[in-house]
Amino acid sequence: RDINGASKMSDEVKSVANNLAKHEAICAERWKTAFNTFEDIEASIKRIEQILIAGAGGLLIFLAGLVVTLFTLHS
Repeated sequence: RDINGASKMSDEVKSVANNLAKHEAICAERWKTAFNTFEDIEASIKRIEQILIAGAGGLLIFLAGLVVTLFTLHS
């Protein structure tokens, strides 16, 4: 290759490196936003899970009380 060809190649390498650096910065910001969203979703899921567990526990206690009441009335 002659000097002009090498210079052109060097410009392309610099352009690709510059584009890659921009891409990495954009992706880093997107991932940061995504991880924040994931944390919010996880917190919501934990809250829903706690509500379901409490509801199921309340339902079991209610049903156990109902069974005890029915046995008591028929005895």
